[in-house]
This record gives sequence, C-alpha cells and structure tokens, in this order.
Amino acid sequence: MHFSQEQLILLAVAAAAAAIGAAFYLDWKRGNALAALAASLGLAFSKDGPDLNFLESTGLEIFKLGRARKASNLIETSVPSGQLRVFDYKYTTRGGKNSRTHRFTLALVSCKCEMPHFDLKPETFIYKFGEVLGFKDIDLPAFPLFSNKYRLTGPDEAAVHMFFNPDRAAWFERHLGLRVQGAPGYGLLFKNETRLPVEHWQTFIEEAKTFAAEALK
Repeated sequence: MHFSQEQLILLAVAAAAAAIGAAFYLDWKRGNALAALAASLGLAFSKDGPDLNFLESTGLEIFKLGRARKASNLIETSVPSGQLRVFDYKYTTRGGKNSRTHRFTLALVSCKCEMPHFDLKPETFIYKFGEVLGFKDIDLPAFPLFSNKYRLTGPDEAAVHMFFNPDRAAWFERHLGLRVQGAPGYGLLFKNETRLPVEHWQTFIEEAKTFAAEALK
C-alpha cells in the first residue's frame, strides 16, 4: 500500500498524539494509585510535588541539574528529624533528538544534624577506572567495606569525614546500594535513576524513615 506524503504526516501526528495520550493516562493512573496508598497509610498526598524554588533552595545537587524540572505525587509524613517528603521528580538534559529525561523517586528528609554537601553513590567499575585516572573520592580507612562499595565526594573533605562518623559509616555498610545527597539541613535518599513502581513505595517510605531515624540522628 502506498501512502502519500500528506497521509504519512497525518499518521506520524496521530502516532505522536497517541503516545502523548498514553503517557498522560499512565501518569493519571499512577497518581490515583499513590493517592490511594497515602490514604491507606493515613498520610498526606498531593498530586503536585514540592515547590521547585524550595527544592532548588535546599542546595542539593540534583535540584540544580537540567531543565523542564517537575515534581509530582508527593506523600508527606513526620520523622524525628523533621519532615519526610517522598515524590516523583524529573528533569531533561541536552536538546532536540538527543534530549534525555531523567526520572526518579526521591525521599527528602529535613535534618537537624550538621550536614555537609556530599554525594554518595554505589561504587561501579567506571568510577574505579576513573580513580586510576586520578579522579579520587573520599575514603574512610577504618571502614574498608564502605570505601569499596561507595563513591563519596564533597567539596569539604574534613566536614564529610566529620559527618561520616563510625556509627554512620557502619550504618551505610549495613545498607549497601543507597544513593544519598546531603546539604545543610537536608538529606536526600533514592535508589537508581528510575521512578519506583507504586507497589514499592510503602517499602521505600519505611526505608526513608529508618534512614532519617538512624543515619540522621
């Protein structure tokens, strides 16, 4: 079957509209499911996430990246250190055909402890190779498992060492695979670069509560 140029354009437009419609439907369905989860847990829910200006004001690195930033599906609760906010977040990098949207489910925790700026992520082969080339991270000599499993960086190495005291270093050795960013007043916990499935949110909220109670005390 031969299609004219006009027909091909109409087909392309229809396919794009269908894709956009499907994305909106899936987001709507996800929001409803998370609202139901929050209600079942007795927690506050908002389809809108935290204000973007507030997020940027935390000083956390992730909220400075990219463009077209958006937060949504916010569940809130109180923890000993203050407020726990769990929400979806995304931003876009590059442009045109090479643009890429980064999606996360984040747990933002208020912190009363002396929190320095830092970035903690699981160590990978790429990071280890980078160290060979001279890109160093901050090691904790007394905790070789921590230093082997995590890549820790921060602008003030002394402050980072003070924060990662023996109790906290041992806690992170018991909870491997975490992504954490810190800035004065806030800690941010997340997993990989992905939005967590709705069925994983309750477990993640409990993990964030444990993080706040034990690692940020």
